Amino acid sequence: MEPKFIQETNKQFVSMTKGLKKVGDSLLSDSSLFAIYPAKKVGELIGVSETTILRFCTMIGYVGYNDFQKDVRNYMLAPNKWAGEGGEKNSTYAERMQLDINNLHLTLENLDTELLDNVVDSLINSSKIIVVGYYQSFSYAHWLSFNLSYILNDVVLYRPENDAGILDMLPKDACIVIFSYYRYALDTIRLAEEAKSKSIRVIAITDSRVSPIAEYADFLLPINISNKTLINKGPVTMSLINTVLIEIIEKVKSRGKIKSTYKFLIKDGEEDE
Repeated sequence: MEPKFIQETNKQFVSMTKGLKKVGDSLLSDSSLFAIYPAKKVGELIGVSETTILRFCTMIGYVGYNDFQKDVRNYMLAPNKWAGEGGEKNSTYAERMQLDINNLHLTLENLDTELLDNVVDSLINSSKIIVVGYYQSFSYAHWLSFNLSYILNDVVLYRPENDAGILDMLPKDACIVIFSYYRYALDTIRLAEEAKSKSIRVIAITDSRVSPIAEYADFLLPINISNKTLINKGPVTMSLINTVLIEIIEKVKSRGKIKSTYKFLIKDGEEDE
């Protein structure tokens, strides 16, 4: 069962101010900050005031920071909250794989199925899809666009050296999918801003509900993980992408709109005749 501070943060998030949302997102992504540091130091690390930290504690039902911090520490010190019931780990390899599993569980606990349904329907109903990712995010964009092109028509992997001005040539009902992770590439943010100004639907996959791209997204898919390093984002991001792809396959299949290339995404003999 989730602790009180996670339950209340998710429950109250939509009604929080921008500053309080920043605290809440940091808490869901990396609770260790709040377990280790006093309120003033946490505020400095995440870019808010100590007063905002204290207001956040009150909003989620704590009498003060000390009461809140004690709850966070108790949660983090409970082994079964992080490692499951598998007993002692036998190697550092297992520990690292367990961290990926924990991150997947955290994402699963915060999964918004209605939002994902809207994203899937938006992709299926788009006349053209542009998929964007800079730097480390390019690998995610490539995987999504490569597989999506087998299922849907007119899917393009954005390449800045060739695709300048592409937003001016998009047909009606096109959409753009953008991966934006810390340290948020400025070019992707500008692309999202331009798309928004042209009334092109923006689907943003990012690592924070308060990342710079959030204000331009029609659909925001935040990935909450306990450790925001580059490597740790990979398994959760790929799992989310594959989940969306599989759901698109199922919906397209049910509507009888199967591309001839669809057969490359399934096992031999799995497709209905």
